[in-house]
Amino acid sequence: MEYRKVISFGGNSHVISLPKKWLDANSLKKGDLIALEENRGEIILSSSTHSGKKEPKSIEISAENKNVDLLKAEIVAAYLNNYDTIEIFSDNLKAKVLEIKSIVRNLAGLEIMLHTTKRIVAKDLLNPSEASIKSIIRRMDYITRVMVEDTTECIDGIDHYEDINQRDMDVNRLYFLVIRVTRNAYKNPSMMKEYKTNSWELLMERNIATKIEKVADHQKRIARYIKALRLNTITRDELKKIHIAIKSSYLKAMDAYYKKDKTLAFEMNVLNKERIQMCNDFLIKHSEISPLERNQSKIEIDIEKDPRYWTDIARIVENLKAMSASIKYIARSVIDIDQSESS
Repeated sequence: MEYRKVISFGGNSHVISLPKKWLDANSLKKGDLIALEENRGEIILSSSTHSGKKEPKSIEISAENKNVDLLKAEIVAAYLNNYDTIEIFSDNLKAKVLEIKSIVRNLAGLEIMLHTTKRIVAKDLLNPSEASIKSIIRRMDYITRVMVEDTTECIDGIDHYEDINQRDMDVNRLYFLVIRVTRNAYKNPSMMKEYKTNSWELLMERNIATKIEKVADHQKRIARYIKALRLNTITRDELKKIHIAIKSSYLKAMDAYYKKDKTLAFEMNVLNKERIQMCNDFLIKHSEISPLERNQSKIEIDIEKDPRYWTDIARIVENLKAMSASIKYIARSVIDIDQSESS
């Protein structure tokens, strides 16, 4: 952060000097007008002739002698850094075409415009003004709510894992878009005005999107562990009860965000201790009950004697606790947004 001294100018005015680098970047000279916007303790300066449109950026990425993970990291990094055109090239591109197409498909707004034997060109077709953080969060939340419902049914023995896994990919795609949009807004303050937000609210909403993405991840993992288990009735009912309680907190935390309900957000924040205690009580209780005490069939008893069974149960509970923590931070961000608006 750079600091500038306030200088007295005349009887009633004060001035500060502007960085030459910023003036040059915006093609400003003596006599040009600068737009000034006050926003809760901060002042945003922008060129009055600046349209808010950024110059198109392109990048070339070599796929030569690179594994898929490294190639994915480079493509995603280019996307998040707002490159409009991403060109991937290699003399042996055919071997990686399917992986590259899969990577591009998972980045919202990016479409393959050219595909030859040695080059793939992907262009960003997204209109930034149509991609506000609020609209993306709502879409992420909708998909995550469906995942949470499906996971509850997984605990009942209905296999929704593949559907949940696909929806998690959709949430990830939207989350990458959140990162991209926020970076663009921070680099182009005029975009914040277009989104009708400020830097602090933008940061808090990015935090909320991050935690929604985490909640979706936890649903995918819980569904995966559940799929590999044969749960007895007692364990299934108690896990379902915990999951439903935490699901209810998630829905209320998101309602607090939409309605700007600080009281409800505080409640969901504080209830995290109770949610965590439910999970801990479950683990303590079930670690003290032997399989023989449950009056189960010999098959169920043999399953529960397998250490991997209880390892997976513990993993499910840890994901429930992590989900609860994510809800806590969603609520905390809602509170912080509300406080910034009232200041």
